[in-house]
Amino acid sequence: MVFHTRVALAEDYDLSQSQINEYQNNVCPALALNGAVFADRNPLGSHPAKESLKAEEEDFQKAFRITQNLWEINDVVRAHVLSKRYAGIAAKFLGCRDVRVYHDLTFFKEGLGKGKPTPWHQDGHYWPLDTEKCITLWVPLLDCPVDMGPMSFVSGSHLNKDAEHLPISDESDEYIRNLVEKENLSVAPAQHMNAGDATFHSCWTYHAAASNTTENIRIAFAIAYYDADATIPLEPPTNERRAANLARWFPGAVPGGPAATEINPAILSPRD
Repeated sequence: MVFHTRVALAEDYDLSQSQINEYQNNVCPALALNGAVFADRNPLGSHPAKESLKAEEEDFQKAFRITQNLWEINDVVRAHVLSKRYAGIAAKFLGCRDVRVYHDLTFFKEGLGKGKPTPWHQDGHYWPLDTEKCITLWVPLLDCPVDMGPMSFVSGSHLNKDAEHLPISDESDEYIRNLVEKENLSVAPAQHMNAGDATFHSCWTYHAAASNTTENIRIAFAIAYYDADATIPLEPPTNERRAANLARWFPGAVPGGPAATEINPAILSPRD
């Protein structure tokens, strides 16, 4: 389902129960939804912070670079990250009263094959939260044909944590490929996405992307949400990246306490 309707960011999206069931069963994890259209297709284009953030970009297996939490410095991005429309979709999919922002990410995958394939992985490896209700909205800011490297997903993979121990890497790619073959899992292949189309996937969904063989950089934006009532685990983080993310994205939060800081606003209820 791919639509291109411009709507107010505060306007609710009327998801059907069948769409909610579809997400929760992960029959079609690459679900594209009406209304997920950015008013400014590339909010990074002329913003002065773009260059200053270069130092914060990370290089993942030569597959892509990222910047994070642009909503804190860019009013256009902020309007989308704090949008009740997108958060409402996420909350309905997760089955919770409200969601909080984990962080936003902007992905840059270089063209002409320089943007290598993104290995199969589970985002849950990085999430330092005591909840299964985590979800990511992913939207290309430019038209994204299949040869630009949109994402593929493994249906139903959100129901296990088999690859939780592995960061995104060649090892995670091989491990999940073997699982797909051994268990005869169903792969939802990448599909063409127009600028502003959106997908939502669980942090436990196996996903990957091919290399970008076009002449243009693939620019995509993501918003990661989680159940607004989630807490910080009592046990210490089980890997280095979770420990780093706990310190970075939940400053001052304590084990067993709410996963709620100034940079994790709840979207649908009155602001904390």
